[in-house]
Formats: sequence, structure tokens, C-alpha cells
Amino acid sequence: MSEEDLKNFNYEAFAQDLSQQASEVVPSDINKEDKDFIIDIIRRFCLMAGEALYKEENSKLNAQEASIVTQFIGEWIFHKSIDLIRSGIEPQYREGILQKVAFTVFDIAKKAIEKEIPQNKLIALVEAHVKKCFAKALQDLKDKGIIDEQHTQNALSQSNIDAMAQVQVNNEIEDITCMSDSKIIKLASLAVLMKNFNSDKIKNILQRFNKPEREVLIKYLKMSDLEEKLDTKATIRCFEEMKNTLPEAVVVSYDKAYKKLYKIVKNSDKNEILNIIDKERPAIKDFVLSCYEQKRRKLPAYVADVISKYLEENVS
Repeated sequence: MSEEDLKNFNYEAFAQDLSQQASEVVPSDINKEDKDFIIDIIRRFCLMAGEALYKEENSKLNAQEASIVTQFIGEWIFHKSIDLIRSGIEPQYREGILQKVAFTVFDIAKKAIEKEIPQNKLIALVEAHVKKCFAKALQDLKDKGIIDEQHTQNALSQSNIDAMAQVQVNNEIEDITCMSDSKIIKLASLAVLMKNFNSDKIKNILQRFNKPEREVLIKYLKMSDLEEKLDTKATIRCFEEMKNTLPEAVVVSYDKAYKKLYKIVKNSDKNEILNIIDKERPAIKDFVLSCYEQKRRKLPAYVADVISKYLEENVS
């Protein structure tokens, strides 16, 4: 990857942005002093990591990949800071532990991206190494007599990243549980159908729903195994209900349309009829005027029906 591409990585602004984002989601049980610590250490560690990546000679990373490594550091420092604070680890020992976490994330994420490891595996790999590094750092402090067994276990039992993930799941569940079971099943069944539509049609359908329903539909559309999770009988029942709510198809009869047109023309002033069709295409004019000649001009039944309705609406 060219060095010019990496030069597009504004690590200073990115570090500041990550710390700002963190400040907006610090849990309410964290006091102001500890919150300031979290924001500051994220900014400093992300700044150092970003600068190191930016200035590395012959780097294999591009700007986007460098930002991913830096973001990983910001996210894990955020979560592990909270874990340390909640477990009661003294402030003077927190930075040393977090420094080891930051270095581990930097090293593992950078090497994994250089090896083009898929993102889902990258995330799992980084998490596994963070847990291992975090546990070792705590054990080292315990071995030195700096922290006791209780504080060590408290810190190891904390997991802010899992807690935040659970909150997100609960919020999603709350959005869904405010709907009836039948509504949810109908939305899921509709999503099964919509998966066969093109993107424009899907977008058009989504716009017809309110926000909660739209969000549920989008979630179901993203589920690759939705069909397997749905009860087949319930889905078929929903399809039948949808079918019953649709208007029945109207069979258009040419003879019926022509008879209607003939009646309108014969009972109306000819000049008025001529004025109405004055700017129409020749085929339409001929079709209307054929009523005077009693010689039918053949047109598709649907077109004949539209013309007869148009005249009916416009004659006085």
C-alpha cells in the first residue's frame, strides 16, 4: 500500500473523535473523575497508536486499516477502563494495565489485518488476546502483593463490553415486544416475500411502515435463516390473510367497455366529445368516433375501459 494513501489518515482528529464518542456513552455509575480518566486515556493511547501507524516506514496498511487498528484500541481501552474502575482497582495501577491492553490490541490487530484475516475472525482474535493480557496483568499485580485475590477476581468477572451488548439486545427486544405476536409474525412473513424483491421495491415498501415496524422488517430482512426460524403453518396463514385483504382482480371486458363508451357518446353533444379527444392520439380518436359509425375499432380491453372512464368523467 502506498505511503501517500496512509498520509490521508488524520490520526490526531481521529483520536479526538474517539474520545468524544466515548464521553457520550460512559455509564452513569462512573463518577466525573473516573470519566475524565477514561476520556483522557483513550485520547492519549489512540493518539500514540495512530502516530506510530502513520509514521511507520513501508507500512502495509492503508488509511482505513490504520483507523480500524486505532479504533480497536479505543474500544478496548474504554471497556477495560470501566472494568477496572468497577472492580475497585486503585487509580495508580490502572494505566499500567491498560497500556499492556493497548499494546496487545495494536500488535494483534495490525498483524491480523496485514495477513488479511476476515473481520469476524479478527474481532474474536483481538478479544481473546485482550482477555489473556488483562488476566496476566492482574495476576502480575497480585503476585507482587499490590492487589489481593478479591480485587483480582472482581476485575476478571467484570465485562462492560458484554453488558453494553446486552443493553442493546434488550432495547431491540423492547421495540419488538410492544407489538402483538400476530403483528411480529406478519412482519416476518412479509420479510420472507420481500427478500425476492429488488432494492427499489423493498425501499418503497419500507417507507409505508412506521419507524418501529420498519426497523423490525429491516432486522428480519437481514436474517439469512429467517425462513428456517418461522413456523411454516403460521407463515402460510399470514400469506392467506394478506391475500384476503387485497382487492380482487377486476376482469376488464372489451364489450362492456365499448357499450359504456357508446352510451356516453350517443347521449352527449358531439362537439363536446370532439373537443375532449381533440389532442388525443389517432387510434383513440378513431375508437371514440367509431361509435358514430357503428363500426367498432378494436383496442385492448384495458385501454377501452380507461377511455370510456375518461370520457365519463369529462363530459358535462
